[in-house]
Amino acid sequence: MRPLKIIGIFFVFILFGFVQCEEEGTEGGQTIRIFSPDVPVLVGPEGLDSTFSYYNTSPESPDGNLISYVVILDEQNDRYQRLNGELWVCNTSLLEHRKVTDLNDFISHNGVNAQWIDNNSILYFDEGQVKAVNLNGEQIISPFEAFSLGHEPFGDKFLYSKISEETNLYTIYEFDISSNTHRLVADASAFNGILNVYSFSELRPIWDRRIRHLKYSPDGTKIAFRLDMGDEGETDNHLVTMTMNGEDIQFFGPKPMHFAWYDNETIMGHDNQIDDGMPNNKSTRRWTREGEFMETIAGPGNHLSSNEDRSLFATESWYGENPVILKAYKRGQTNPFWQETVSSDNFSVWELGNHINPAFSRNGKRLYYRKNSASGQSQAYMVVLPDN
Repeated sequence: MRPLKIIGIFFVFILFGFVQCEEEGTEGGQTIRIFSPDVPVLVGPEGLDSTFSYYNTSPESPDGNLISYVVILDEQNDRYQRLNGELWVCNTSLLEHRKVTDLNDFISHNGVNAQWIDNNSILYFDEGQVKAVNLNGEQIISPFEAFSLGHEPFGDKFLYSKISEETNLYTIYEFDISSNTHRLVADASAFNGILNVYSFSELRPIWDRRIRHLKYSPDGTKIAFRLDMGDEGETDNHLVTMTMNGEDIQFFGPKPMHFAWYDNETIMGHDNQIDDGMPNNKSTRRWTREGEFMETIAGPGNHLSSNEDRSLFATESWYGENPVILKAYKRGQTNPFWQETVSSDNFSVWELGNHINPAFSRNGKRLYYRKNSASGQSQAYMVVLPDN
């Protein structure tokens, strides 16, 4: 690697605002910036709302060189307002910002669920359709309708759910980009065994048992997802896991808040309602696929993110709490090593649904998140975490 040539400490003003850096230099002929630790930096443009994606879905390309984000062009007044915007990318020095494509009909909550397929293409959900573009803005698949897009691809495949035209049931599919094929994995009828384990006071009819938040295990052999079984709120939203061939179905029970795979066999999330003998105090915990408690891995929170080796975790205040504080933890510790107040405005975060949705960089040194920067305004930010 060629040595980094340091130019000095500076402030830069560009279209995207003031960016505070400790140093600027060149490496391999490219300008790079070294950002000050513990100093939040605006990624998107001044004066407009912006966002990234789902919680725990890194906005960085797989090689860690680029960042994707969504610029929101409309003023948001309602949580479910349909919005217009643009998908943008920049490099991780927050230089070379460029628009990739227009966005025409989405809600602000998770942006357009943008996720990198490879270093040159991005998958997203807009106008009720799954779409994918290269960085020149050219569609690389034929857009198709879906109910819910999974959280992250596995190689050149991704998960989605929709109502089957043949059965009228919510159904899980896997799409293979390389072969341009859809594969049926399982539909809601495959999970009727849950009725032998749990009872529901307001059971949804089978055609209304919705499937969402589909997530591959790290090795791509299993799926975890949320199955909406009833109308009694969180207690009726269950976590189900199974293998990619639709076998070894495990019913976890009412889901932990903002769950994710910890590894290929266990689940992590916030303990808001788990019947595991531990207090339901929103702590970050790890369980077996059957819902048995294994360990407490971090402090309490809401939207959970972790770096790749599960040594760091980030999460923010519970629903309705004000101010909203984003915290980062070392594994096994319940006191944060870093925190920031990201909102003191109930309206912007909770009423408008502009949730913080933290996500780590590929190398685990940065944290990306949404921050309430003015009343009614939420923007995409980045911070370099201090040494921990």
